[in-house]
Amino acid sequence: MVLMRKLLPLVLVLIILASGCLIKQPARVSFKIDKTVLKPGEDFHVIVTINNTGKVALVGANLLLKDDRFQVLQAPRFPSPLKVGESVELMWILKAPEKPGVYNLYLPLELEDELHRSWGGFYGQFSIRVVKGEVPIPSRGVEMNITVPPEVSGGSEFDVEVSIYNRGANSIDIYNVSLSLLDGMSVVERGRIPSTLQPKSSEKITYRIKAPYRYVSGYISATLRYVSKDTVKTLVESSKTVVIWKPWNVSNAVLMKAYGTKYHWITDEYIVDAYWNQKYNSTSRFNRTALRPYALPLIRRAKSDYEAAVAVYNWISWMSTRKSGNITLDPMEMIERKESFGYTEGQILFTAMMRSLNIPSRIVSLYNGEDCTIDPVSEVYISGKWYVVDFRHGFIGTRDDYLATPYFPRIYQLLTEENYKLVAQSPEEMKGHEHVDVTPEYLVNIDERLSDIVFERLNPTLRSKVNKVLLRLDENERLYALFLFASAPEKDLNNVLGNYSEGRIEKRIKVLYEFYKNMPWSENFMKYWKLFAGEE
Repeated sequence: MVLMRKLLPLVLVLIILASGCLIKQPARVSFKIDKTVLKPGEDFHVIVTINNTGKVALVGANLLLKDDRFQVLQAPRFPSPLKVGESVELMWILKAPEKPGVYNLYLPLELEDELHRSWGGFYGQFSIRVVKGEVPIPSRGVEMNITVPPEVSGGSEFDVEVSIYNRGANSIDIYNVSLSLLDGMSVVERGRIPSTLQPKSSEKITYRIKAPYRYVSGYISATLRYVSKDTVKTLVESSKTVVIWKPWNVSNAVLMKAYGTKYHWITDEYIVDAYWNQKYNSTSRFNRTALRPYALPLIRRAKSDYEAAVAVYNWISWMSTRKSGNITLDPMEMIERKESFGYTEGQILFTAMMRSLNIPSRIVSLYNGEDCTIDPVSEVYISGKWYVVDFRHGFIGTRDDYLATPYFPRIYQLLTEENYKLVAQSPEEMKGHEHVDVTPEYLVNIDERLSDIVFERLNPTLRSKVNKVLLRLDENERLYALFLFASAPEKDLNNVLGNYSEGRIEKRIKVLYEFYKNMPWSENFMKYWKLFAGEE
């Protein structure tokens, strides 16, 4: 009997091993930092190498910095997806504490796979010393500096200089010099990278960089890998820059390069088509040059198209009321009458003002096959994507963010069950309906887009739990659940899903979906979240 008790655990382990039930970590992860002695507030780099040794692709990595005396200045973009067998090197730029002292820097890393499962258990730990005065120069004798203009204009070309100094007594072999650029930047030309650097010598490499036609701010980093005495070593240096993008200050030639086929959403002289003219007995034709003096004072402090859009949005929101009254489609008439205006007028005026500032904008509305004036919103093209502006619901954000509002599920139902379309107004000849069907742009991969937003809002400890529930639902139930979760305030979402069991979450979703699936959904999906959470 005693022997049987001793053998039983071993037998269980063998059964588990044979069935493949043991959970295997999805990656091998290593951590490095480039400096351990720093000045107060000095920047330094955390380099994390991730090798996918699991069974599915990895789609995200999050460094969970819990010591608020350190600050993350820039996180890397994950090269999604990282397939099985592939590896990647990611770099975080951190800021040291302002107060001198010795700090224990603990760096937990969380990985996310394509099944929305979260994986922990990876961490680096380093002793950081913050000192006053000069930081002692490492004995390695190799230094690197990177020189970057602090500010450049969108679309311009500028130089980044990387200087390498070999102050030691031995030559070094340069394995590689690479740049990490900001989103949208590209290398136009690169100077020669030497293969060897002799003792007591230096070399400067000049990179010609093209800035994107949009606002972006952050650090450009240079990484040097070299061999000294048969040992591979790495140096990293970073410098901050900002790309200023003020399309209201550039020429038409630059605008055409920046926006390509979307340029006409600036120059079109009509906002909406002839159907609107007939319905409201008004015209949306306007002169954007004449409207410009009214828009420019609102954006004095703006450094980007997004900041300009927010400034105009805030002003119109302040001027708007719930009363519709007699609607005019003429933006100048709205300005000159000096009265508050309704939501539809606000959308027309916002679109016209954005065009007067050389920012592509258009009206998007629901179309039931006859009427194309239903629930209009504005779209404005910012940083390479369309943003939605909805005055009726007080919203400004990306399309994906708009999908995750409590107001989109009813629109989705109209599009998929009642043959409505979402159309972008594109009048040219002013003969009846002239619009472009943008419904596919809103509905393509909607479950995946909603899932990304919901899982971003979820506490990491809940992601695996919620994903298990979603995998057990059918396609329609799963999308309903995502709409439900997206409509919840983030704090309530985490509290409720944290307290509910998997079985309870699944059951309540199925019950709600089954009861409401054949009914017109409420315009505000929060109604169903409150039912789910037991608040009603």
